[in-house]
Amino acid sequence: MKIILNADDFGLTHEANLGIAKAFDEGFCSQASVVTNTNYFDEAVSLAEKNNFKHKVGLHINLFDGTPLTSGIKKLKQYARSDLFDYHPDFLHRVTPIYTDVIAEELEAQIQKYLSGGFSLMNIDSHHCAFYDIPVLYGLMPLLKKYKFESVRYIGNSFFNGSKWRHFYGAQWKKKMDQLHLRHANYSSSVATFDKNRKSRNPQLMKAKKAEVYVHPVLVEGYFIDNYTGGTHLEDSFKKAKLDKMKFITSRDL
Repeated sequence: MKIILNADDFGLTHEANLGIAKAFDEGFCSQASVVTNTNYFDEAVSLAEKNNFKHKVGLHINLFDGTPLTSGIKKLKQYARSDLFDYHPDFLHRVTPIYTDVIAEELEAQIQKYLSGGFSLMNIDSHHCAFYDIPVLYGLMPLLKKYKFESVRYIGNSFFNGSKWRHFYGAQWKKKMDQLHLRHANYSSSVATFDKNRKSRNPQLMKAKKAEVYVHPVLVEGYFIDNYTGGTHLEDSFKKAKLDKMKFITSRDL
């Protein structure tokens, strides 16, 4: 099996920037995705340039943390408070195409800033899976076509939890992505879920010739951890999941 090992949250914090630079240097990721609306974006650009991995960085759209790049979304109480992102849409605002024009304006600003940084992987995923929600998805789809994105992180394995609604919705989401002819792996999950599914021989994972696994490397006072797991040492979880035995690729290889 070939693995895209994506380091999420590049640009989110100084510690994430240091962790992802280390992950590239030591072989714990094959690509990354960058957050554009923080004070650490410029640092991320500089680190990627210095360490020659700009061509391996996609866009991590973000509606959860930091300050929006556009003013319209700041006025929507479902998405922002006190000029900061505060993403907490109720069920109605998750499943109906409400405020898609305002959301699209913010997403386009993030895409343009991504491109201004000189990044070129043209792969897209989202912070806390915001692009699963209908208003975000509908705002994003025309932009993916307009800016010629080439690949996307497919809907995560853990999304399908036995709920009939989730299975129906997930199938529709996949259909929308396929209509845009975006390349993708047929499996995606965190390292911990990948390890669990590997051991249980999960059918979706076993059928996938190419899969995506995501990590959230941070470097804090010498500790190199996966922030997604609440502090597991990245090297330990990497080896536990047998990822050190896998062949790594980027989304360009899909």
